Amino acid sequence: MKAEMSVMLNVKDIERSVNFYKSLGFDTRWETKGDDSHLTYAGVGIGDAVIALGRIPKDLSGMAKDYADWVSGTLGGGVMVTVELEGVEEIYDLAKKAQAPIDSPLSERPYGTAFIVNDPDGYVVRFLRPKGVYA
Repeated sequence: MKAEMSVMLNVKDIERSVNFYKSLGFDTRWETKGDDSHLTYAGVGIGDAVIALGRIPKDLSGMAKDYADWVSGTLGGGVMVTVELEGVEEIYDLAKKAQAPIDSPLSERPYGTAFIVNDPDGYVVRFLRPKGVYA
């Protein structure tokens, strides 16, 4: 059985998030604008990995209460997105050049070579070249 998974991150400033991921070597896969001509959704990708980004509306009054409560709190809490790729060193160099907030520097770990950054909304993103049983 073939299975795939994707992730969507709710963000406060979608243009800022798109630019952040582009500084790490991602490209824009798609964009959707709302009635106000601002981005509502965007997809950024590197290789076959794609992260969808959804803009949190400034006015949450018309939203379901559970959604409004969820996106009004701290974003990114407890969420780690892992992007597996061969060129982890190249992305690490881009992260340093972009002055991305590096939470954990590039190092060899039992599961592979990895480093971790925090995106502008507090989501933790690990870039990993897995090895052994993790590959």
